[in-house]
Amino acid sequence: MSTGMARQAYGTRWAPPQPALLPTWLQRQERFTRSNICLEELAMAIRQGGWSVLPVPDVPNLGAGDTADWAAKVLASQESLRLEQARTYSFGSNATGMAVAAAAGSPPKEKITASRLPSPSGLIVFADPIGHHSEPVMAADGRVVELHTPIVAASWSLWGHEQMEHLGPEHPIAWLGREDTGEPARLPQTMQAIWVTFYSARPGDIPDLPDEAPVAMMDGMPVTAAMARARDAVFSRQYTDVWGPLRWHDEALLPIGERFEEQPQPGAHDWASVLYTAWQMMQQRTGVTQLVDIKRHNVLPPAARKKAKAKARQSGLGPAVGDGVVHVVDLTRAHRPAKAEADRDAAASDGRRKVEWKFRWKVPPYRRMTCMNPRLHHDMQDTELKHHEHREDLFPEVTKGPEGKPLRTESGTTYTYEVSR
Repeated sequence: MSTGMARQAYGTRWAPPQPALLPTWLQRQERFTRSNICLEELAMAIRQGGWSVLPVPDVPNLGAGDTADWAAKVLASQESLRLEQARTYSFGSNATGMAVAAAAGSPPKEKITASRLPSPSGLIVFADPIGHHSEPVMAADGRVVELHTPIVAASWSLWGHEQMEHLGPEHPIAWLGREDTGEPARLPQTMQAIWVTFYSARPGDIPDLPDEAPVAMMDGMPVTAAMARARDAVFSRQYTDVWGPLRWHDEALLPIGERFEEQPQPGAHDWASVLYTAWQMMQQRTGVTQLVDIKRHNVLPPAARKKAKAKARQSGLGPAVGDGVVHVVDLTRAHRPAKAEADRDAAASDGRRKVEWKFRWKVPPYRRMTCMNPRLHHDMQDTELKHHEHREDLFPEVTKGPEGKPLRTESGTTYTYEVSR
């Protein structure tokens, strides 16, 4: 839900949390989602037209603009349930770089399927931004301010008819999306999809962001990074139990059975292609196609989690959130680039939309459909894939050729000179 909180493109990087802190971040974000602060921010964004998917009461002749507060409560309530049941994933810098580069070269070509989800609900935090939202805004004094928001995390869950009866059958909900023209359009009641919420970083977690950088607009005047940090510091002290580390920026529905566009429009569906690519990478964990290692860390042991549940019930802060486990994901050692090259690549990874690894690998990340049952396909002639499926696998960028040879690069004509002895 975009509210304009943003940062300028100064080439700085955000400071992601250590993996061990992710379960705590999940708990804090879930409590923040139930707070009045979050509801006010969501309602303000809806009134300003900053929404991609919107619930409205299923009542004739009732416009979305009349229901901002109501819609904010429904969105926040569903996000709270999503986070409450979520598993946490920490996606490393090398893996993030490959997901961004692969999606930039080609979005996923397979049909969107729920079987790609690593868990029914989840929260994933990326070591580097997977995209950004840039928007020129006219200030009250006539200046044009470029607001730049890095997208650093996402939550997800399955979405279907039950979301339309979230408040019970006596209070049906109509869900609106946007047509290509930007006009609201009602979504089909039979729609099955994957819901994704995209989060941006708060200015305090972008340490190199200059204090004077504009990050938002308020009453027609720019809000600087220093002002936003001071405001966030005050809120975090006053509302310690409910202050969220991430900021809701936008949302998207990925219809199951449909495909990504060949060239997704900038924004939520563009970032979703990177997220879906990350899910694909997490499933490639065996054989020659293995791309990533996934390490499971039990940050909160069962006994400690049981104690935390009891404390949550006694304090009235809400239900226990997550399972106390964080899954740390990064490229296998065989596929990791040199550290210096990875750092140089990550410094430019503010949602770049082109492959920038060509100076390391001649072959950029690519996709290939893999038959999951060759016997059915060939011996039984199931060429129409009625009884088996093809899975899309990703392959990393590689440098071909023997070690020690010069790296072949793009260049013009090569001239050879004979030098007299």
